[in-house]
Amino acid sequence: MLKKALFFHNYLEDIVKATADGLSRNGSINYYGLQVGDKTNFYKRKLSSLGLKGTLSGDVDQLTELKSLDLSSNTQLGGSVTPNIGRLTKLTTLILASCSFTGNIPDELGNLEQLSFLALNSNKFTGRLPASLGRLANLYWLDIAENQLTGPLPISRNKAPGLDLLLKTKHFHFNKNQLSGTIPDNLFSSEMSLIHLLLDGNNFTGNIPQSIRYMQSLDVLRLDKNSLKGPVPTNLNNLTKVNELNLANNQLTGPMPDLTGLTSLNYVDLSNNTFDSSEVPAWFTKLPSLTALYNFMPLSS
Repeated sequence: MLKKALFFHNYLEDIVKATADGLSRNGSINYYGLQVGDKTNFYKRKLSSLGLKGTLSGDVDQLTELKSLDLSSNTQLGGSVTPNIGRLTKLTTLILASCSFTGNIPDELGNLEQLSFLALNSNKFTGRLPASLGRLANLYWLDIAENQLTGPLPISRNKAPGLDLLLKTKHFHFNKNQLSGTIPDNLFSSEMSLIHLLLDGNNFTGNIPQSIRYMQSLDVLRLDKNSLKGPVPTNLNNLTKVNELNLANNQLTGPMPDLTGLTSLNYVDLSNNTFDSSEVPAWFTKLPSLTALYNFMPLSS
């Protein structure tokens, strides 16, 4: 039996080593109700909110059959994420949210080709978003929000991967980082099926890309709290399924966008931009689902 202190305070490294040691002695160990017989059958481990401390050991690659790993909400679990995690090629779910991980997101995560759910949000990751994530063709959920990531959004070029290759991904949660540069026009295509596009709270500049028109499956579009400029593309009206639209706190100019076609809109925030003064737009009263509107633009009398 493992000592009780191991349950609350030791690292994932100790779990791996204890598994191997227990196997050599007894053939199986009882980890407080979790029967572990053969470490190659260690398929799924949910270790969230257990008060784990320390770092994610390189020995994690011993769990070769692991399909799901959830270490979320262990706030004293940190340090850099070992590149060896890229050897767990059967992983479909990796959740490291709300810990204290630092350093770069490992390029080796791009080797996890079966991954469908990746949550790295609410940590202290720095550096750039790895282009290698573009190789995760089965990814449904990508959440890197609330970190300290910098640099541009990676786009595929020649044989190099990029985020534009994630055609099955429904969720891009990139908000509350320090990402910069323009939002690339070739990030979006008609083959994508995004539901959530969260880019708010970054340092993006330039225009809203015209290719946003392809994202007709979008439910939530948040571009607020950046430094975007220029007029809002008229083809935003293509996004007929959008429920929440937030373009606030940018440097957008030109005429107030016509949102007549966005008949599913429930929440709109266009405040703190510099749109031209105008009459109250007719679409204000023509959106049947609208319950919240934040404008704060000069309206002509």
